[in-house]
This record gives sequence, structure tokens and C-alpha cells, in this order.
Amino acid sequence: MKNKNINNLELSTILGHNPGEHINENSYVFQSSSFKLIFSFINLYAFIIYALFFLVKGNLIEGINWDFLDQGYLSVLNTRSILVSILVISLNISIYFNYGFKYVCLVLLVFMINGAIDNATLFSNNMHLIDRPYFAIFNVTRPLFIIALFWVFIIHKDKKKSPKKV
Repeated sequence: MKNKNINNLELSTILGHNPGEHINENSYVFQSSSFKLIFSFINLYAFIIYALFFLVKGNLIEGINWDFLDQGYLSVLNTRSILVSILVISLNISIYFNYGFKYVCLVLLVFMINGAIDNATLFSNNMHLIDRPYFAIFNVTRPLFIIALFWVFIIHKDKKKSPKKV
């Protein structure tokens, strides 16, 4: 009876690999702890702002001036919240696959800066801190979000280590 066990050379020949070129699959990028902390802040901030938008839209928060929202601010918030959620989802997907993270981060950064300028110019006469505290919190903390995005953009490690041959 013949021995039907396959040795490593035969297996590598069948699979088309050279036995001396085994690639280690554990070659991925480890991000720093500060990156993880700031990235978690970005996700938490986006989630809180998105939840706040739905609380305002669903009329679940008392003390909101509906005349202010009827002036078009609710439609602007609706569009921006959808776009921010899509961009944050894209940011999370790109960090998971470590592909295109800096591009998505740059697009989100430009979008947030543009939104801050738009809010300052379009709704400056309606944006009072005391009258609308929920929107004021969003507008006052937006620079923190922009700084966090910029910092994550800078400290992200996008280069994968070359696979080690064993």
C-alpha cells in the first residue's frame, strides 16, 4: 500500500507556492492609543449630534422655537446629518480596511469647515446661545470636532508593514 500523506513540498507545489516564500498573514497597521482615543471621540460626537437631531426633529425636546426651525434650518440640518452620517460610516469602513482613510477624513474635514462657515453666515442672526441651547452646543463644540479630525488625519499610519517571509 502506498503512503498517501502529502508533505509540505508537494502541498506547496499543488497550491503554486514556493516553499521558501511563506507569507505571514499578521501584517497589519497598529494605530497609536491617541489615534484610537481621538477616533472614538469622533464617533461619539457624530452619534450624539445625530441623536440630538432626531430628538429635535421628532419634537421630543421642550423649549424649541419652531418658527426658527420653519425658516429652513431643519431641512439644512436634515441634509447635513445624513451626509455626516454617510461620511462617518465611510470613515469607519476606510479605517477598518486601512484604505482611503485620509481621503475620507479630508472630505469630512472640508465638509465640517464648510458647514461651520455656512451656519455662521446663513443663520448668524438666529443663532443665540441662550435661546437655542441644543444648537448652540453643536456650534460651539464643532471646532473640537474639526481639530479632532485634523489631528486624526495627521497621526494616522497608512503604510502597511511589508509581509515577512518565513
